[in-house]
Amino acid sequence: MELNLLDLRQERCPMALLLAKRHTNGLCEGQQTTIYVSDPSSMSDIKHFLLKQSFELVCEELDSYYCLQVTKGTLSNV
Repeated sequence: MELNLLDLRQERCPMALLLAKRHTNGLCEGQQTTIYVSDPSSMSDIKHFLLKQSFELVCEELDSYYCLQVTKGTLSNV
């Protein structure tokens, strides 16, 4: 299985949020991706956006960045 990864550790908002929106927009229902973010503000904004869009999230804080495991759900999951 191909790893679907978006590394935003060098980006800050609003660019990090815009890139995350673009990346997750193309996901199909049930498809997964991983997003790396180092900026806490960007992580918060991305997490808020994804939850409003019915994505399922698992967030893990690592040494110097956050790892968001993202799965696209359906609106009925809200």
